[in-house]
Amino acid sequence: MNEQNQTLLPKEVFDSLAILNRGSESVRAVLMAEDNRFSRALEDLQRLAINEKIPIAIVGGLGAIRYGYPAATQDIDIAVSQNQLAKLILSAPRYGFKILWESLSGWHTLTHGEVEINIVPEGGKARKTAPTCIPSPQILGVQQGLDYALLPGWMELKISSGRQKDRAHVVEVMKKTDENALNMARNHLVSVHQNYVQIFDQLYEDAKAEIDQENERGTPPV
Repeated sequence: MNEQNQTLLPKEVFDSLAILNRGSESVRAVLMAEDNRFSRALEDLQRLAINEKIPIAIVGGLGAIRYGYPAATQDIDIAVSQNQLAKLILSAPRYGFKILWESLSGWHTLTHGEVEINIVPEGGKARKTAPTCIPSPQILGVQQGLDYALLPGWMELKISSGRQKDRAHVVEVMKKTDENALNMARNHLVSVHQNYVQIFDQLYEDAKAEIDQENERGTPPV
C-alpha cells in the first residue's frame, strides 16, 4: 500500500489491515517462504535441531497450514522427545530463543522475538482425559532436524486434544486431502486408539457434508 492510499483510509481501517497482515504471517511463512518472524524462528529451530541433533516435529496450527488449511496462528507448536527436553532448554538460548516458561511436566514455552514456541513433550497428554500420550518426533515421522509431523500423527495430536478448534482444523484439512492419504491416517489411528477412529469418522462425515454444501452454493474453496 503506497503512502497516498494510506492517507485516504481512516486510521481504524488501516490499523485493522495491519493486524490482518500480521496475523497472516504464519500462513505466508509456510506457503510462500516469506522472510518474516515465523520463517526466522523456523530457521533457528532448524539450526538448533541439526546442530544439537534434536529431532523436532512441527505440529499444531502450522501443520494445518502445511496440509492445506491456511489457519493463521500466532505461535509454533513443536513435539520433542522426553530425553531431549533438558538439552533443548540448555541449548535454545544459543540460537536466539528465550525461556519464557520452564515446566516440571515438560510443557515448556520459548520465545523467538515476538513468536511463542510451545513444546509438546513426548509422554505428555494433550488433555488430562486423553487415552494416549504424546508420541515422539520419530513416531510422528521426523528422524532428524526440524520437519512437519506426517499427516496421520498430526491428526492424532489434533484429535487427542479434544478442542473444537483442533477438530475444526482436521475437518478443513480433510476437505483438501485425497482419499488415499485419509485412509492412511485412519489406519494409523486404528493402531493408536478406537476412540480416535470414531472421532475421525465423525469428522470425515462433517467434512463430506461441508463439501457437498459448498458445492451446492458454489462457494469458492479456501
